[in-house]
Amino acid sequence: MKKFETRDLVYIAMYVALAIVLDYIKEMLPFLNMPQGGSINIALLPVVIGSFHLGWQKDAIVGLLWWLVSPLLGLNPEFLNIGQYLLDYIIPSAIVGCAAIFFKKRTVLELEVGIFVTMAIRTLAILISGAYFWPGDAASGSMAAWVGSLSYNLPYCLASAVMLMIVVPIVIFRIKALRDHK
Repeated sequence: MKKFETRDLVYIAMYVALAIVLDYIKEMLPFLNMPQGGSINIALLPVVIGSFHLGWQKDAIVGLLWWLVSPLLGLNPEFLNIGQYLLDYIIPSAIVGCAAIFFKKRTVLELEVGIFVTMAIRTLAILISGAYFWPGDAASGSMAAWVGSLSYNLPYCLASAVMLMIVVPIVIFRIKALRDHK
C-alpha cells in the first residue's frame, strides 16, 4: 500500500461522509428497512465506489470509519456484545471496502466479481450473527436459528448486492467516460 497523501485522506473523509448521509436517507425511507434491523443499504454505494477509486486497502478504512462514526451519530445502535457488533457491522463494512481486490484489468466482470465476493462474505458474517446472537426462541446456533437467520437476513442482503451490482458499474464507467472525454 502506498503511503497516505492529503488527497487520499480527503477522499476517505468524503466517502465516509457520503455513506453517513445515505445512511440517514435510508432511515427516512421505510421500504428499505426491515422491521427488526437490517436494510437494503444504499450507504454501501460510496464504500464500494471508493474501493474502486482508492484501492481496497484504503477503502477498507472507509468501511471501518463509516461504522465506527455511525453510532456516534445515532445510527446503527443495535449492540448486544462485541461479537455481535463485529459480525453485524464492523467486519461486513470493512469487507465491502475490499471489493477492488479483483479489479486488476478494470473490466466489468472483475468489478462484478469483487462486489459479489465481498457481499457474499458480508452476508455470511450477518448470517452467523443472526444464528448465534439473534436466535429469538430458538437455541443459539441451532438449525432453527440458522433457518431464522437465513429467512430474515438473506432477502435484504441479496437485494443490497443486486443494487450494488447494477448501480456501481454504471457509476464507475460513467465517471471513467467523463474523465476520458476531457
